[in-house]
Amino acid sequence: MRIPQISIHSTSAEMGIKSKLGHFEIKQKQATIAIHSVDAVVSIQSEPAVVLIDLSKTWDALTGGKPIAFWNRIYGQSNKYVLDAIRHTVQEYNQIGDVLSDGNPLAEAAKQSLSRERPKLQVYGSASPANVDFKAVLSDPEIQVSRGYVNVDAKINRPQIAYQRGYVNTFMKKYPSVEVSVPKIDIKM
Repeated sequence: MRIPQISIHSTSAEMGIKSKLGHFEIKQKQATIAIHSVDAVVSIQSEPAVVLIDLSKTWDALTGGKPIAFWNRIYGQSNKYVLDAIRHTVQEYNQIGDVLSDGNPLAEAAKQSLSRERPKLQVYGSASPANVDFKAVLSDPEIQVSRGYVNVDAKINRPQIAYQRGYVNTFMKKYPSVEVSVPKIDIKM
């Protein structure tokens, strides 16, 4: 005879999960910048250049110059001309006094004195392009500098942050179960 058996059947549970991630929304306006600048100022002051022109040598060459310079020039040359005149006179008298010479020494000396050049007395200054002296007088400029500057004012705008939550939903797709079935027992005997 067969022994009856109990049968047990179980089914597993099934869970379902649905989820959505949370996310951030961040917005931020650009920074506000205010710039203020002051230009540098340069101030320069200078005297005009002066040119000094010395024409004294030019006037000496044209008119003889000032009277003192004029007479000093003449007197300064006179000793040279006096010495030259004495030398010529001595030479002339030596020629006249030469008894051994042929011809007429007196006529020769007179002829030479007529053809002799007179001394050139320099009354005026020498003519030259270098008679004009130039001298430039330059003054240093006064330079004052006022420095400029730049002010930068930056205002940072705060970010606006919004968070949208996600979710997690759990649910039972299938509940667990246990089924026990008992066989029919025939108790008749």
